[in-house]
Amino acid sequence: MRLLKLTAASLFLRAIAAVAIDPRAPPPVPPGTIFCELFVAQTGPPIVADAPNSPVDGLQVTTSTTQASLVANGFKGGYKYDKGGIGALDRCHAFYLNIFPSNTSYKQLVWQFDNQVTHTWSAGPGQLITTSSYPKSSFLACGSAKGGWFLYLKTGKDRPPGITCYDTRLRRAVGATTGI
Repeated sequence: MRLLKLTAASLFLRAIAAVAIDPRAPPPVPPGTIFCELFVAQTGPPIVADAPNSPVDGLQVTTSTTQASLVANGFKGGYKYDKGGIGALDRCHAFYLNIFPSNTSYKQLVWQFDNQVTHTWSAGPGQLITTSSYPKSSFLACGSAKGGWFLYLKTGKDRPPGITCYDTRLRRAVGATTGI
């Protein structure tokens, strides 16, 4: 029986050789490949309407339309809450929740791909979502012809004409966190 003396260096070289010829190894990464950053994201029903005694209470925010809206089963992917923003994750990218400027006292909430314009959100786990841009952070949920309820930041008393709206607050649900 022949004994081989294996040193740390020889084990390292054998491991590299095994990986180099392993047909199951992934192909080399092409130049210019963009890698995702690692951060903590909350999963679950992350943003929920808090409007007791109204039909929108408990509904969840969805990202399925450009304008943020409430539906029975909302976005269940990862959200990131950092740098004053709220981002709904889509692989290496995010749709950011932004306040669309207008002359009315109700401001549309819109999702914009990889474009964080609003840096004033505050959203601790289990807490109401607020913005430091306006003194009172309440919202309107207004009926949509497509079903669901479009969301607006409420900054005064007027409302979109001709549709039913309910006052609501938005709450970041408490749930598990995971690295994405």
